Amino acid sequence: MNCPNCQCEDYNGYGNTPWVPGTGLICSKCGWKKEQYVPSPEKMIQFPKDIEYFEEHKAPVMENLHRMHYTIVNSTIPYFGPMLYLFARQMGCEQILEIGHAEGYTSFYLANAINDNAKRFGMAGNHYYGIDIVQTETTKEKLEKEGLPVTVLNMDSLALNTETFPGVVFDLIFQDGNHDEEHVLKEFFAMWPTLKGNGDGYWIAHDAQGPAEEGCRRLKQFLKENEKNEEYRSEVITLGGMYGLMIIRKLKGLDPEKRFWHD
Repeated sequence: MNCPNCQCEDYNGYGNTPWVPGTGLICSKCGWKKEQYVPSPEKMIQFPKDIEYFEEHKAPVMENLHRMHYTIVNSTIPYFGPMLYLFARQMGCEQILEIGHAEGYTSFYLANAINDNAKRFGMAGNHYYGIDIVQTETTKEKLEKEGLPVTVLNMDSLALNTETFPGVVFDLIFQDGNHDEEHVLKEFFAMWPTLKGNGDGYWIAHDAQGPAEEGCRRLKQFLKENEKNEEYRSEVITLGGMYGLMIIRKLKGLDPEKRFWHD
């Protein structure tokens, strides 16, 4: 990278050399200067409970992640939200479905992930889809205000089927609605066919441990009972901690002998 003005390479901040805080980029030859980059400086943590919490328990990384958000830190899934953003970025997700968006805590992270993937990799058509029976309009309004590509529907998850989102093949489906056995299984059977196979699709379910874990336990049992059925061949891991998270990687069509790296 050269100085945009005189093309020399001798200026503060070149390559991996950091600039002095507050100085920005400065060319020592021609004096060209660019102000220091600060992402979204107008966004600050605005909810009193969050401010009080972070003042008492300093966490600069989490604070900077959450200052971008429009809602309060969700106490049932505080760290899984940012984790889902990073997960979706790592997997290059283009199409994401969230079943049970509520006030939009995880929706914000998921929708930003597919939007940032689109900008970074020049993807066209990246989209977040969310459904719930509550807070639909407010969540939709907040996400659209952020300029994110979203479709948010007021819809009972029991009405989901493979034609709900015609032609859409999902990279990630996040399940966080009603956690009873009926809803979890019906949602799974309805939308599993729309999830990418070949090891590229991920079904992630919240509340895998704790008072509402029965749905996830039953789904995990079903997958174990049907592990020889190619349609349901998968890898499953349950993450512990508060309420827990179950991650299911869909292996249908994946050659078990495939190697992803060759010398």
